Amino acid sequence: MSQGRGRGYTLVEILIALVILLVVAGAMHRLLLSTQRLTRLQARQSELQSALRAGALVVANELRELGPHDLLRLAPAAVTYRAMRGVGFLCQTPTPTTLRVARQGFTGHRDPQAGRDTAYVLLAAAESTAVWQPLAVTGVSAGSSCPGAVRSGIGVTVPSTPALLGLEPGTPVRFTEVMELRLYQSDGESWLGARSVSAGEPVQPVIGPLAAGNGLALEYFSGAAIPTSDPSSIRGIRVTLRGQVDGGEREESLTTVAVLRNVARP
Repeated sequence: MSQGRGRGYTLVEILIALVILLVVAGAMHRLLLSTQRLTRLQARQSELQSALRAGALVVANELRELGPHDLLRLAPAAVTYRAMRGVGFLCQTPTPTTLRVARQGFTGHRDPQAGRDTAYVLLAAAESTAVWQPLAVTGVSAGSSCPGAVRSGIGVTVPSTPALLGLEPGTPVRFTEVMELRLYQSDGESWLGARSVSAGEPVQPVIGPLAAGNGLALEYFSGAAIPTSDPSSIRGIRVTLRGQVDGGEREESLTTVAVLRNVARP
């Protein structure tokens, strides 16, 4: 009696198995690529959202420090303004060319800088009006001292101004610089840029890339929430930032409102 042999796979069956294996492997590869692409896109969206939040915070914080008279030039995608950089108080009677500001009680982003900042000294104050004298800062000595107890101060040199004579210690002094925020193009991409107009700086990127054309939108409103282009009547600025990822396929936007300080400024 003969014993049967085990049946093997035919060439057709092997080819069919290979085709099925290739189809499954191809589907898995496409799924993997799609997952990787989605993951990268979500990561870029998350980065863009974080950048927009940071940019909106920077812009809003900068604009909230302004009074209506600090707005110098307005445009739908640019604003030039007088930015507060510090405030302090005289610690001794000034000379026509020198102010001495007490370090104690001085607050601000940084110390005054010569050739960049303007000092505003309060010459007279009344219930409804205040007279602030603008003075170019031509020199700064951070190691100055105030009279009396050991107290550090900031010495500020200004052009000769006889009106400073007779001012009492405790007189407030504000330091400002003219800044510009705007949408600008660089290497074919749009960015939110900032520059010091006072220092003659070139624009520097803050966040981006943003959407071309409308990456930054500024809307100006009066106290009654009515759109206005009159700087003296502006009480709020709506700031919208728009960014794009994946070649503009997806867009993220963030809107915030900066309410200006309702005070008169020089």
